[in-house]
Amino acid sequence: MAREDAEACLRVLDAEGKLTSALLPELEEGRGFEQPALHHYTVLEHNFSAVGALDRALGEGVEGLRMPDPSPEIGVGEWLQREIDGRPLMHLLRLSCLVHDIAKPRTAEVREGRLRFPRHGPVGAELLEGRLAALGFERESIDFVTTMVRYHLRPGEFARSWPPSDRALRRFARDLDGQTLPLLLLQLADGMATRGPAYRREHFERHIAFLGHIVTRTAEALREEEPALLDGEELMRELGLPSGPLLGAVLTSVREAQLAGEVDDRATALALARQSLERLNAK
Repeated sequence: MAREDAEACLRVLDAEGKLTSALLPELEEGRGFEQPALHHYTVLEHNFSAVGALDRALGEGVEGLRMPDPSPEIGVGEWLQREIDGRPLMHLLRLSCLVHDIAKPRTAEVREGRLRFPRHGPVGAELLEGRLAALGFERESIDFVTTMVRYHLRPGEFARSWPPSDRALRRFARDLDGQTLPLLLLQLADGMATRGPAYRREHFERHIAFLGHIVTRTAEALREEEPALLDGEELMRELGLPSGPLLGAVLTSVREAQLAGEVDDRATALALARQSLERLNAK
C-alpha cells in the first residue's frame, strides 16, 4: 500500500496465494463474481483495479488530463500526506479502494430481474472492523477505512438530487469526520474501475468537476453556520421555561438534531423540544 505500483504488488501477492488466504479472506468471495453490465470486471478484479485507478487519477491522469487541486486552499497532495496512526493517509486510501466492495458477494440479491447489492457499504464496514483489528490496525486507521467503505456510494446521492443543499453537505462532512476529499477520490477510483478500458477523458472531466464542486462547496458550507431554528427566548416563551441549565439542555438537544438533519423546520424543532423537556423532567 506504500508503493505507487500498489495494484501490481497486490496482484503478485494474490498470485502467490497470500492475499486472500492470510490477510483478507473475505476478498476471495469476489473472485469470479460477475457484476451487472455496466461493470467491466468481476468484484475482485474491480477492487484491484480501483487501487490502480486511484494512482492513475493522482498521477498521469486520463488521456493527457491530470487532476487539479479543488482550490488554492485545498491541495490534494497536501491532504493525502496527512497521517493517521503514523501512516500516510494515502496508504489507507489505497487499502480502502481494495476493500470498498468487499461485501458485494454476500449482499447480492436479484430485485425485479436485476442484480443488486443492498447495504454493501455498511455491511463491508462492519465486516472490516474485526478483520482490520486482527491485522493490527489501530483505532483511528480502522475508523478511516470503515468510514470510506460505509459511505463510498454517498456522493451518488448528490448526483441524483443536484445541487446538494448546504445542510446536506454539512451532514456529509460530519459523517465522514471531515474526510470529504478522500471519500470523493475513492468514488472517482470506483467509477474508473467500473468502466475499465472504456473510461475516457470526458468521464474524467466530469468526475473531477464533480469532486471539485463538492469539496469546495462543503468547505464553504462549513464556514457558514446554519441559523438555529429556535433560540432561547422562543423556548422560554413556548415552553414556559425559566433561563437556566434545563433550558440550555433542551436547546442543545434541538440544535444537535438540526445539525444532524433530523429536524428542518420550526414546528418539528418545537415538537422535539417538548419531547426533550418531558424526558429531562422525568429524569
